[in-house]
Amino acid sequence: MRVAALAGGTGSAKLLRGLLRLGVDLTVVANVGDNFWTYGVYVCPDIDISCYSLAGILDRAKGWGIEGDTFEVLRSLEGIGVDTWFTLGDRDLAMCLRRTEMLRSGASLTEAVVAERGSLKLKCEVLPVTNDSVETRILTSKMDMHLQEFWVREKGQPRVSGVRYEGARKARVTSEVVSAISRADRVVVCPANPVTSIGPMLAVPGFVQLLSRTEAQVIALSPMKGGAPFSGPAGKLMKATGARQDSVGVAKLYAGFLDGIIVSDEDLGLRRDIESMGVRCLASNTNMGGPEDELRLAKELMQA
Repeated sequence: MRVAALAGGTGSAKLLRGLLRLGVDLTVVANVGDNFWTYGVYVCPDIDISCYSLAGILDRAKGWGIEGDTFEVLRSLEGIGVDTWFTLGDRDLAMCLRRTEMLRSGASLTEAVVAERGSLKLKCEVLPVTNDSVETRILTSKMDMHLQEFWVREKGQPRVSGVRYEGARKARVTSEVVSAISRADRVVVCPANPVTSIGPMLAVPGFVQLLSRTEAQVIALSPMKGGAPFSGPAGKLMKATGARQDSVGVAKLYAGFLDGIIVSDEDLGLRRDIESMGVRCLASNTNMGGPEDELRLAKELMQA
């Protein structure tokens, strides 16, 4: 089965491992809204989390970075007075340096990610949704800031009044992603933050229409349990954008293209509200506490 998975963040990384173990023909369509420049390099957190997870080198305890990485460069930067609020390991930095050099030499982001995929010997495709710059900006009580500044530097504390996707209107979905979605037998929306991981993709012109036109079934795994996410600031950001802070809110954000959604078995009572949107709703234990849960949920998404 050919599967296109929309991914971003730690929840996505877990499900991607399950899909890979299941043996499907997997293409990951990765979020670019959290990409940013720091320490002179172009960092692509969601792309790298997906690649490192699929390569089996992700630091699972942190949910990001490379297991066993060292931080000598970061310590040296601190020693010369650089504000190192964003943690980047040495091996992680090496990957970013290569990407940056390729981009500055005229390569597209897709070409840089294909090179990363090759160096990690991945057995599946990983593609950025667009080669263009899209930045998730958080409107806070302090200032308009990049998502990384809000979540990492400010620890998600400022009051949020809105979210915007800078550059999205001028961005274009890559031809590689159009092909991956068009030929997929199933499209999976991973349990990612719907505002900051999936939202930037949906903001790129034509992407929602591409999902709505595909003959594949589009199935989501909700990142919510009750009125809160499994992790991260999804609830706070959904509230700021006027969405319900539960799986009904997730389904409503995706309703224009979604065929079905798997929600936590604790949220079975939400089925009527979700199915009133024309989206079939299934309930399961959606906690991914280990490899067997990852594989089990991957199987359920293929059968939903």
